[in-house]
Amino acid sequence: MPASSIVLLPFEPSLRVLVADDNELNQLVVCRALEEWNVVPTMVENGRQAVEAASTQLFDAVLMDIQMPEMDGYEATRRLRRLRHLQQLPIIGLTASFSPTDQARALAAGMNETLAKPFEPTLLHASLVRHTGRARPVPAVRPATPDPTDIGTIRPGWHLLEELAAGNEAFIAQIITTFLQQTPGLYQQLVATVANPDRQALARMAHKLKGQIVYFDVPAIQQHLEKLERPPTPADADGASHLVAMIGHQLAALYPHLELRLQNHLRR
Repeated sequence: MPASSIVLLPFEPSLRVLVADDNELNQLVVCRALEEWNVVPTMVENGRQAVEAASTQLFDAVLMDIQMPEMDGYEATRRLRRLRHLQQLPIIGLTASFSPTDQARALAAGMNETLAKPFEPTLLHASLVRHTGRARPVPAVRPATPDPTDIGTIRPGWHLLEELAAGNEAFIAQIITTFLQQTPGLYQQLVATVANPDRQALARMAHKLKGQIVYFDVPAIQQHLEKLERPPTPADADGASHLVAMIGHQLAALYPHLELRLQNHLRR
């Protein structure tokens, strides 16, 4: 962990940014970061809603998730670029699958660039500066928050979430609470999907669950979910069930860490 973290000063005047993402945790985290920078976010949950909103409202930029229901980010971007008054609108893709192929597809669809999820605040801020033409604010520096007490072998990394929260422990508690409420149900859906011969459905569920996990930086769980996202090979015939079972054990080991931090916050 670095000895210090960058705190970026707000935009003046404020920016209006459309955020298209179907993951509630992503919405919370992105909105928190944007509001810290004096950015006014408008949230939509899929590409179709993004096209409707951008077509009828004025925005300085769009943050476009790639994988969304009803209409993905690629198609939404293509439709926006067909509208003459939106051909110069900055569209920044956010994707958990940051491969060269994904980046090429995003650029071909008309996005200005893509950033990996979970996003690094400084990179997202710099992207907004670059594509909206706003002057870069002067950064301030604050001490980094130390890691909490270690529990077990599966434990969360707090650095990214603490950087996004900018010292607001109540926001971290909100993220943890949302995660603990939603993730057990998502895992049960993953268990149900693994018995389905439709591997694309399994990949979609794994991607959605990974979108929850990334904020807590648990590489072991993320790697198992990434394996479920990949196209299967003959050797994977029985491997998916094993991976799903492993993910269940790892989540069970992760939950107490999150509950402890939540309890510590509530005691204050």
